[in-house]
Amino acid sequence: MKAIKCFLVLKVLLFNFLFLNSSFSKDLFIPNSIEFELSNSEYNKYLRRSMRAYTDGEIYGEKNIKKKYKKWIKAKILLDKKKIFSEIRILGDWKDHLRPPLTSLKVKVLDNSFNGITRFNLFLPETRKGENEVFWTLMLKYLGFPSLYTRIIDVNLNGNIYKAIFQEDATKEFLERNNFTETVILKSNDFEFYLDEKEKQIYNKFFSSSFVIDNNNFLKNDVANFITSEAIALKANLNFSSLVFQEDFFTSIHKKYAKHGLATINRKYIYIPYKKIFVPLYYDGNVQFLPGKTNCQNKIDPKILSNFKKDFSILAGKKLSKMQECVLGDIMILRKDIDGQLKNFFPSLTPDNEKNSKYIKIKNEILNYFENNSLKKEDNTEETNLKTINYTFLFNDKYYKCYLDVINNKISTCEEIDSLAYSKLISESGRYKVKNNFKSFPINLGTFNNETPIIFLNNKSNEFVIDKKGTFYLIRQNKKDENLKFILKNNKAKVFIQGNFENVEFDLQGDFSNNKEKSSEIRYDKNLLTGCVNFFDSNFKDIKLKSSNMICEDSVNIKNSIGNFNKIDIQNSFYDALDLDFSKIKINNLIVENAKNDCADFSFGNYEIINANLSNCGDKGFSIGEKSKLKLDNGKIMFSNIGVASKDDAMTNIKNVNIKNTNVCLAAYNKKKEFKGSIININNLNCLEYQKLNDIDTLSEINIIKKN
Repeated sequence: MKAIKCFLVLKVLLFNFLFLNSSFSKDLFIPNSIEFELSNSEYNKYLRRSMRAYTDGEIYGEKNIKKKYKKWIKAKILLDKKKIFSEIRILGDWKDHLRPPLTSLKVKVLDNSFNGITRFNLFLPETRKGENEVFWTLMLKYLGFPSLYTRIIDVNLNGNIYKAIFQEDATKEFLERNNFTETVILKSNDFEFYLDEKEKQIYNKFFSSSFVIDNNNFLKNDVANFITSEAIALKANLNFSSLVFQEDFFTSIHKKYAKHGLATINRKYIYIPYKKIFVPLYYDGNVQFLPGKTNCQNKIDPKILSNFKKDFSILAGKKLSKMQECVLGDIMILRKDIDGQLKNFFPSLTPDNEKNSKYIKIKNEILNYFENNSLKKEDNTEETNLKTINYTFLFNDKYYKCYLDVINNKISTCEEIDSLAYSKLISESGRYKVKNNFKSFPINLGTFNNETPIIFLNNKSNEFVIDKKGTFYLIRQNKKDENLKFILKNNKAKVFIQGNFENVEFDLQGDFSNNKEKSSEIRYDKNLLTGCVNFFDSNFKDIKLKSSNMICEDSVNIKNSIGNFNKIDIQNSFYDALDLDFSKIKINNLIVENAKNDCADFSFGNYEIINANLSNCGDKGFSIGEKSKLKLDNGKIMFSNIGVASKDDAMTNIKNVNIKNTNVCLAAYNKKKEFKGSIININNLNCLEYQKLNDIDTLSEINIIKKN
């Protein structure tokens, strides 16, 4: 039990880039104006739809915006004398988002990015309480919660100039800027918005608390479908709130100032699969500072207040008001009171999975149907007049849809569906089919089974043989002056290590004599792990690490960690040897031999290497990407496809490097549309027996002071 508790502490380190020294204006810069250019035909489409949406509606006194008016229209963003192809559409549920000819807008960038953002919203200010929305998102960022970049900007839409609240969408780029690997973001399926009172009564008889994925682009493969389904199933737990990071604090401050953000339809959660926990993501709080809720007696640290005022001024275009300063003081005091709770956060790793009785009932009825009936291969329900609720779920890595006859209260039919159909059903919100004058919505049940066992390793042992399928966790709060050995024998096993380590030597050995092949072509597993051995949220001091014969996507993956290694030695990797993400790591000596892909891969962090010796790298010796900074004193790279590759806003500074037997010595380029080019600076380069010295695109630079 003690080991479980140690594992389940969600350390402040997980968010070490997000806390009080964070600054929105430094994380991302969005200009204070944006200009759209629409052709006459596309602009006329926009005008017709906005007017028709304003005069049309279907529920609650015709105050809502029908989905048929939310179709995409081609547009161009004018930025720095260039045109960025994009699409826009009307945004919002209620008609306060319509002020013809102006509307709130959803924007997606097609072939580029808008200063690093690919999808964003432009809200009419009155729909989000103006600068209060900016204040709240900025404050949450200062508190340590991931928060959507938000600011007031001027919009020019074919000559119509007005102010709007710019807010990014919850996308891969947002997650990575907040030091998360791309994962599931859940939101409520807002189908209840479209039900009349009679239909609501029918749905309330059965399980209908359905959640869908908010960032649909995550659904790239079967493993992503599983992770999303697991998150949906956990969301249906009765004890779900115990799995949510700082949920008590998050709900307490929103109840006081932004209660609308706690409505089920507005709750969003970032899912962390390898810990089975959720991080709350604020959305649409209708932030209001009513008299009498703030006493204005609490003082704020002057440095924090000064930084906050500067950020707020940039983002809102206004000075922080006295009331906003009072609210900030009140909430900062509350945060101090929960620091101890944060460090001792104990969500249950193996929750009791107790669902409400309606969920259990429908699940049991479906499983009973499976046992006693044959499954249909095609959807034949369209030929009937049944009123049905459609339940979708994943079971034993297969996808299903079952139809509940709401009149006779029984499962009428079930069918197996393909992954594409399933992905669509768990990513659509508010979509339905009308059958016999009844709105039939898909209700997502998630996955019925977890096939990746979580196994805790004995904290008293120093040697571990990993010979069965599962994810093996070793958590050491303080480990000093000892050696740890891991022998991996099962190709479907991974090791997760977390803790504080000083003067420790890790010996990682792969012994896959019975199965030498990589288990899957998908980069990550069902816990979103890529390495055979994964060091997450850890502190390192004077560490030695050696690894050999690993067959995973990464032999060793280090993520969200800080510290120094005296030596890392990795031999015979089936794919990448060393992968470092979202970390600050110094390595005195790095040795990699025989990696079938990259020898060393760096993303989203700050890295320093004193001496490196890399040989037989199937692709790149060094791969530096995604805004990483790498400082290399002395490097030797032999037999690789590319010696040093720096890409996507990476900065690579090298004193001395010797490269031999390579196709390309140095490459600097842009790969992903949300980033720009890259820079390589080298004091002394010696490259021999190569086909091409430099491979560089127009967005990047390679600067060499001395070349031998």
